[in-house]
Amino acid sequence: MHALEIRTPSNLQTHLPQAWITKLGRNPVLQIYSPQQQPLRQLQKLHGGRILKLALRPSAPFYLRIGDRLVVTSDSRTLPVKERAIPRLKIRAGPAFGTGEHATTHLCLRYMTRFLVQTPRKNCAVLDLGCGSGILALAGARLGSKGEGWDNDESAVREADRNAKLNRLTKRARFRRADALRSALPPADLILANLYDSLLLHLLPRLEKHRRSGSTVILSGILRGQENAVLRTARSLGWKLQRRGRQGRWFCFQLVAAERKKSP
Repeated sequence: MHALEIRTPSNLQTHLPQAWITKLGRNPVLQIYSPQQQPLRQLQKLHGGRILKLALRPSAPFYLRIGDRLVVTSDSRTLPVKERAIPRLKIRAGPAFGTGEHATTHLCLRYMTRFLVQTPRKNCAVLDLGCGSGILALAGARLGSKGEGWDNDESAVREADRNAKLNRLTKRARFRRADALRSALPPADLILANLYDSLLLHLLPRLEKHRRSGSTVILSGILRGQENAVLRTARSLGWKLQRRGRQGRWFCFQLVAAERKKSP
């Protein structure tokens, strides 16, 4: 992963994920992230700054339980007897592509498992945009859905494929390298997007066909202070807030099509 660091951005427009970094005693800087350097070099020509290479830290072994619906671990540990009947998913404790430890992924798992339990459908189609390790699509597959995951990063897609093989879910979950802001999105009953707010704002207008067909959308990766902009955009496009969750400084929204007002 690479980052372009800019101290004084002006009129900067990009779909790439970004964040303001604040260090004690220093002015904030804007970091823009990409697995490839080329798009960052193009921005660098226009706005200056420096490109950094970010090292991914390996995750420690972890355990996560989502109520009585799902258990996620990074190893083959023996579970307590009372948990052995709960569906289990193993996600490698490798590079941090998304293990369920982060609040944004945890919130998505909670909302997705609740959705699948409350609205059971045979071969429900789950689409995960920005799939990382594949944890969300694989969790859906473990619970009986058909999962598909997209990511711009080829290394993330390889990691997701490894996790699909590890869990013997290759027939129920597939992954591909694709850009959700440019490629045509397939039909889905449930769409998950654990991204940055700037990406979510550009993604929402592309989901009109899914809104019309009755898809449910779960958005995560939204920091405190960004939630109102995302909700305003969603409502203006005909989405209704069904559930709203928060863990620490992170928000997660579940959206459905708003009911149309009847003509008098």
